[in-house]
Amino acid sequence: MVRRGIQSEVRTLEFRAAAVADLRRTARETRARWGQAQAAHYVATLRDDIKSRLEFPLRFPEYEPRPGLRRMNSGRHAVFYLVFEDRIEIVRVLHAAAGFETWLG
Repeated sequence: MVRRGIQSEVRTLEFRAAAVADLRRTARETRARWGQAQAAHYVATLRDDIKSRLEFPLRFPEYEPRPGLRRMNSGRHAVFYLVFEDRIEIVRVLHAAAGFETWLG
């Protein structure tokens, strides 16, 4: 499942189901540890950073083990995404301490 989101003049930003689940898990874990206000702020920052990919999608380098997959950091999370002519797909949003290969498999 891919969720359609923000529309730009050139590209659409889409979230794969796993990325949506990652954002929800991040919000839940942040809320449990730091409270509702911090969770809302942190997730909003993640979403703003992700939205910025619409303007400069090639700004961040490819994630070497996976050709075509790009990685950008936002706070303590890594956002993995693919760039297509008409869209950007957010694949995963993983905590920096996660074993990326395990989650990206």
